[in-house]
Amino acid sequence: MVADYTNGKTIHIDTSKRFGQRGDTGIAFKIVSSREHSGMALSNRLKRELDKNFGIQENYPLLYAVCIYYLIKDKLELFDNLVICNDEDFVSVKKYLDLLLGDNASYGSKDIACIGDLRDMLGDSKVRSYADNIANVYRRKALKPLRRRQKGIVLNVCNINYKKIELKINEIKGVGGW
Repeated sequence: MVADYTNGKTIHIDTSKRFGQRGDTGIAFKIVSSREHSGMALSNRLKRELDKNFGIQENYPLLYAVCIYYLIKDKLELFDNLVICNDEDFVSVKKYLDLLLGDNASYGSKDIACIGDLRDMLGDSKVRSYADNIANVYRRKALKPLRRRQKGIVLNVCNINYKKIELKINEIKGVGGW
């Protein structure tokens, strides 16, 4: 059975800027046919600190998977299909997500694809991620104080910090995934 990636039970995840680029990076998800979204922003300083202590520059798919984990871990019941943008190597990102969420029965029932696969299935090379624009909004506004981000789109910020990322990286190292 082929998954229906055009209905309201599909979630798209995208980044606003690759992790290797200078500046802040926004990561967000958006549910298709819905106004629901959530996201986070990683400051340039946080990315440099992670690179210094973990050499994350060599393994950006791991960082992407950890960010996705924190975005969707409490939202697994909201979707059946997950579309991840090809900002990092999809096979590696999926492998790390499987390690982080593999023991969750709800995650095992999800159909996961990259945006490239979705383009091939639909036969349209111009299909874009639904989360593309919203990830950029999170990049620009999520790190600002609450009073400064109240104008425009209301953000549902998923807080991320060094300790949370360190915890999941060490968890993956512990099972031999890195």
